[in-house]
Amino acid sequence: MKHRRMQGICVAAALLLFLVSGCAFFKLEEEMEDFEETWFIIGGFITNQSPHQKDVVVVAYEDTPGEKVAVKAIILETSGDYAVEVKRGSYFLMAFEDLNGNFEHDPNEFVGWYGKPDRIEVSTENMPADTPHGRKDLDFTISEVKPYPAGFASQLPMSAQIVKGSALVFGEQISFADSKMDLEYGHMGYWQPLTFLREVGAGIYFLAPYDPKKTPVLFVHGAVGTPLHFKEIAGHIDPKRYQPWLFYYPSGMPLEKISTTLNIMVMELHQLHRFDKLYVVAHSMGGLVARRFVLQNIYDHQQNYIDLFISISTPWGGHRMAEKGVEQAPTAIPSWYDMVPGSPFIDSIFAQKLPESLRYFLLFSHKGESSHFMSNNDGSVELSSELDYRAQAEAQRIFGYDESHVGILSSKRVLDDISRLLEGDSVRREYKTRYFGISN
Repeated sequence: MKHRRMQGICVAAALLLFLVSGCAFFKLEEEMEDFEETWFIIGGFITNQSPHQKDVVVVAYEDTPGEKVAVKAIILETSGDYAVEVKRGSYFLMAFEDLNGNFEHDPNEFVGWYGKPDRIEVSTENMPADTPHGRKDLDFTISEVKPYPAGFASQLPMSAQIVKGSALVFGEQISFADSKMDLEYGHMGYWQPLTFLREVGAGIYFLAPYDPKKTPVLFVHGAVGTPLHFKEIAGHIDPKRYQPWLFYYPSGMPLEKISTTLNIMVMELHQLHRFDKLYVVAHSMGGLVARRFVLQNIYDHQQNYIDLFISISTPWGGHRMAEKGVEQAPTAIPSWYDMVPGSPFIDSIFAQKLPESLRYFLLFSHKGESSHFMSNNDGSVELSSELDYRAQAEAQRIFGYDESHVGILSSKRVLDDISRLLEGDSVRREYKTRYFGISN
């Protein structure tokens, strides 16, 4: 209980400059300098045609004078999706089946590469308009035993920097007891987002192997959070009907980048598993990320499987303390810019309405006290932001709870209501008046 209370306070408190040491901002400034040249994701699907169906090593080579240098590599279990994080530059992509596990291509091993191989230019200017921070169309096949192309080193340096090449996780199985879920990583993802990417990675995790008979429920955490906040909800929904998916990301990153990355991963998982429906449950700032993802998925990419969206204690109108942070902090956390009331990001997520076919429910918490920094709130977010009229106008139902910002995630009433909403029961506690009398 103490951890939940402190975590609820942390989102707002982290923005109060007098509570933050200069050391934190110094580390953040270093992260942001690095960020200017990184967070491009290139990937696609590898098809392994070898009869052995062993592990596949995917390698990104930087286009350097002389012999090309391997900069990132990931290991796949035979065919599958791949994605690697690279900096701005020019690259080539290779893959080989590593029969003996020596992390190098041997003459008897199947190999393939993207193109002839083709040079891949990585920069904002060269990314597709609908995915400006990455490419997911770099598919190729490991088709035959043949020599490695000239100019590319077939022996790879076995280092953490090389092997930890992928910033994205597609359906890796995890448990809530895994140390990756610890709340300290939520703080890392907020204050040191690139360190988080290198040490933890971002991605969609499964709690169990994929089951085509169960509907995926995608959980999206908020600022300073981890999927651990959804432990009670995930454990409460019907395990015979639903399979929890956990989106884990560094919450200090720009929200547009996070939303785009989530959309890329969901589309890749849909291509792989072909699920008919996907439900989305998001908490706090995660609601902003989730709404943008939903709009991209449905309108920009013409997908039709997202059937339900539940937001919990989301700051739909932004956060006034983010504005103070942007104005006064030595180095602002990138997501603060998007959290400023009236920011281009917040305006963009309401520029299009959610489709009428999508069931949307708004849950809010209100157990907090007014202060010099915030008016009526839930301990972290002001009610005027949780109940922004634009979000209310699109909600089929609105549910309020006398809970704190994080305490709402373990409330028995909330757990029961979410289970009912997943199962299609939206009648309980129907509000006769759509809008709450809170000004924006």
